[in-house]
Amino acid sequence: MIHRSKSDIENPDMHLMKVFRDTKYLASACKLLFDIELHPIQVAILQEFWIRPFPMFIASRGFGKSFILSVYAILRALLIPGRKIVIVGAAFRQSKVLFEYMDTVWRSSPLLRDIVGSNGGPRRDVDMCRLKRGASQFTCLPLGEGSRIRVQRANESIA
Repeated sequence: MIHRSKSDIENPDMHLMKVFRDTKYLASACKLLFDIELHPIQVAILQEFWIRPFPMFIASRGFGKSFILSVYAILRALLIPGRKIVIVGAAFRQSKVLFEYMDTVWRSSPLLRDIVGSNGGPRRDVDMCRLKRGASQFTCLPLGEGSRIRVQRANESIA
C-alpha cells in the first residue's frame, strides 16, 4: 500500500485486482473471495498454473486435482476479465466433476455471487455446463472422439 500510484488511490478496486493477480497473493484472493483456505501445496500448484504457459498436473487419486483446477479456472476468469475457458474430458462426467466443484464454490461464496450478479451463475444443458461472469465464461464439454467441438473458442483449455 505504500508505493501506490495516483491511479491506484483513485481506483482502489482496480488496485485490489492488480494485487490479487500477483502470484504471492493468490491464496489471499481465495480466502477473501471464496472463503477457501488452501493448503500450502495447493497454493504452490495454483502459482505454477498461473505463471506456466502449458502446465501438466499429475498427482495421485484423491490429491484434489479437480478442486484446484476449478479454483484456478474461477480465479482466472474473475481476475482477468473476458476469459473464455473450455474444460473438456474424454467423457462428459469428467468435465462435469470440475463444474460441480465450481458450482460448490459459487454457492458457498456470497461475495462471488455478488460480484457476478444475477446474469451469471451456473447453467446446465444436456450437452454442456456453463458458468458466466460478465464477459468471462467457462464451458464444460465432453471431448469424445473430438469431432463435435468445432465452434468452441477459448483463451484457455483444461483437459
